[in-house]
Amino acid sequence: MLPATRPEAQKFAAKRSSIVLLIGFGGLALIALTRFGGAGGTISAKGIGPLAIGKATIPEMQRWARGPVNFWFRNKGGTPVHFEGKLWEYDCIGEGTTFGAPCRTLFGFRNGFLTSVETNDPRYFSDRGTHIGTPFEQTLEREIGTWSGWSTACPHISLPAAKGVTYLATVSRNAGNPKGFITGFYLSEAPSSFRFCAS
Repeated sequence: MLPATRPEAQKFAAKRSSIVLLIGFGGLALIALTRFGGAGGTISAKGIGPLAIGKATIPEMQRWARGPVNFWFRNKGGTPVHFEGKLWEYDCIGEGTTFGAPCRTLFGFRNGFLTSVETNDPRYFSDRGTHIGTPFEQTLEREIGTWSGWSTACPHISLPAAKGVTYLATVSRNAGNPKGFITGFYLSEAPSSFRFCAS
């Protein structure tokens, strides 16, 4: 007959299991924060990462976004786009350019709230998995979007969004990708702080 397990041993085993689980979940949370918190994340018709379009504030954006930053107020001094309000530019971490364009994310604010976002940072991706470099045809099918056509000044796929919100993926093509590929995302609430294709 086996000796009975002492209550102290059972308590110790239960505590050890709890500690192991906490460490495991803590590691997963750290990985998630590294992957999404400021280091990239999803962009959708509702916002980018944890920042909701029309609701997120400048302090919330500053706590979340990462990278070298530039700031402008009401089109003062060499802005990358024409805008009204406050414009924040976060350069990509470890990326100087994306397909030849400066790698960056623009956050536009009016009356203290996020109204416009534009990014070509490869760390961001749609909630359906589209990212910078995804083939055009694959994106059109996956996102169920509307194609603008190549004849427009800024070719893009309009993605589903609520009334008053513009959400799209910009498209380019080159010799290596004649059918086109995704080069960026634009999300804006009307009235926006800067226009799509305003640079």
